[in-house]
Formats: sequence, structure tokens, C-alpha cells
Amino acid sequence: MEFPRGDCWPTWQQELLLRAAFLPGEEAIQAWEEWKSVVDIDDLDHGSYQLLPQLYRNLQNQGISHPLMMKFKGYYRYTWSKNLLLFQNVAALLRSLHQVGIETLILDGAALALRSYQEYGLRPVDDFAILVRTEQAVAAIKRLRALGCNPMWNLPETLTETYVSVGHAHPFYSAAGDRIHLHWHVLPECRQINADDDFWHDAVSTRIHNISTYVLNPTDQLLHICVQGALLHAAPSFPWVADAMKLLTAVQAEMDWDRLITQAQKRRLSLPLRDTLDYVQDVLDAPIPSAVFQRIQASPTTKQEQMEYKLRTHRMALWRRLSGWFNYSRHTSNIPLVRRMIGLPKYLQHLWRLDHLWQVPFFAVSDIVGRIRPH
Repeated sequence: MEFPRGDCWPTWQQELLLRAAFLPGEEAIQAWEEWKSVVDIDDLDHGSYQLLPQLYRNLQNQGISHPLMMKFKGYYRYTWSKNLLLFQNVAALLRSLHQVGIETLILDGAALALRSYQEYGLRPVDDFAILVRTEQAVAAIKRLRALGCNPMWNLPETLTETYVSVGHAHPFYSAAGDRIHLHWHVLPECRQINADDDFWHDAVSTRIHNISTYVLNPTDQLLHICVQGALLHAAPSFPWVADAMKLLTAVQAEMDWDRLITQAQKRRLSLPLRDTLDYVQDVLDAPIPSAVFQRIQASPTTKQEQMEYKLRTHRMALWRRLSGWFNYSRHTSNIPLVRRMIGLPKYLQHLWRLDHLWQVPFFAVSDIVGRIRPH
């Protein structure tokens, strides 16, 4: 399969870095030699910096001795100390949420650092993602604010419940200055009231500094990595490849491929799962059975699903923005089309956290102009 370059897909230089960081023996050494000859170590993109601790560990395992290893070791130690402090701070937040009966589940980089990488120093965590049950989202927002956490974006008090009903997450700054992402849905594409029931039902218990919480089981975690990697378009985006590879090698025996395929089909996310798994297997020789690819390739997809994926992965941000209609369509799939069209402005008001309905067209125009204007 011919993969594009850039955005969520690594450039050829980033591919070399991934191979040096994960492949064994001579393959890693060859990729390392080529990578360091074509990049400026002092001018790496943020995503590449995130892989330096894993690169350090893999090169160390291959017996590499090079002056740059001391620099990589320094970044490993910096990551270790920064993550340790972050996890200590968040443990106190988790305890406070639990004290008022709010269950928590750890997502994204924090969960991966804890369960897949299994070393604080190997996986930088820029923000800490905490999932709560959908029905507890409003209470969790109020609790975080009472603990001194401030929303990073406008969050009008009068729209909290309606915003929760259409959104999936909101970022906060904690009193300690840490970035906390509060989620009430695992995937932004799946915001129905019961969308996460099976995620919660089969979650795995874990502990953070003696505080009990949950993480997704390995199979659901892989789905989350792959879907977010293909569709999120957040910088840095390509380290999802490293996360998927680390998970696959760490818990290969625990992977339930039947569940993975079923979960993707159920949520109409077979296309991003297909492309991301294909990439990780192609570039890093990930341990994925060939029968899995055959089954994903054979998964039925609707024209709407194909159009949604095409828009959400478009290189132009404006087209990706228009794909938001599909999120709304998913969210209101049980409502007749005419009523959906009538309800769209109110939905956008809540989603964009606007105080008044009349602000919607002005915000939309401003957003479009901002996305097409050259920077």
C-alpha cells in the first residue's frame, strides 16, 4: 500500500527514527546511522523529540556507543522526572474525584506510559487524559473547578449540561499548572449516551501512586490509538505509530483480534483501523496476523463512512472541519433528516460553547475565513 507523507503519516526521516527506535539488531543500527546523517538533532520536530527516550533505550539494547547517547539519556531522565511529578499531582485529583463517587479511567499517553512502556522515562506525557462516565461528566467538571482547575476554553455555566450532551472532552489547567483533559466519551466520533459501556465493562484496573483507577483493555486501547492517530490531526501526530507498536509488542498475547474488528465495525471505524494497522505492520513489522488484515479489508463500509473518512483525513483543514456534520449525524442517527437539519444550529451553539444562537453563523464564517486565510 502506498502511504501519504506528513500530517499523521510519518515523513521518510521520521520513518527512519521509528525503525531505529523499535526494530532489532542490524535493522535498527542501519536506520540509526541513516537518520542521524540526514537530520539536525538540535532542530527536530516535536513528534521526533517524543521518540528520543525510546530511541535511547533501543540503541542502548543494541550496544550502540555514540556521543549523542548522553543527550538522549538526558532527555530520558527529563521525561522520567516530569512524568513522575505529573502522575503524583494527578493521583491527588483522582483521589478527590473518587471521594465524591466519580469513577475514572486513564486514556492516551498516560495510560500508555503506565501500561505499555512501563517506564516513566520512555513516553513523554504532555497532558493527562481522564475519562469519566457520561452521566458523571457535569459532576466531574464541577469537582475539577472546585479543586482549582480552570477550563482552557470558555465553558459557560449555563451551557455545561448541553455542552456535555454534544461534546466528548474538555481541557483544563490544574492548580499545579498541569494540562488535564477531562473526557466523557472515549472517541469523539462516538458520542451516543451508551457509546462507552463496553469500554467500561471490560476495562482493566490499575494503580497510580496507590490510587486505584482503570485503563482500556489492550484491544480497545489499540483501537483508540489507531483511530485517534488517523483522525485527530493534533500535533505531534505521528507518534501514534510508536504507541501502537509498543502496545502490540508489550501485550501481543492479550490482543483479542475478533473484538478489535467487531469494535471497529460497530463504530464504523474500519477504514482508519485498516490503514493504520497496515502502516505499522509495513514499516515496523508489527506482530499482526495476516488473517486480521483480510477480515478488515472484507469489512463492509457504507458510502457515508467512506465520505466521512475521506473528509476527516483531507489535507485541507477546512474540509476536515466540514466533516463535523458526520459527528452530528452519528449523534442524531435516530432522528429524521428534516429534524436533524433544524436542530443543527442549536447543536453547533452548544458544541462551540456560544451563549446565543444568533452567534452561530458569525462564528462559522469567522472559523472558515481563519482556515482558508494563508498564515
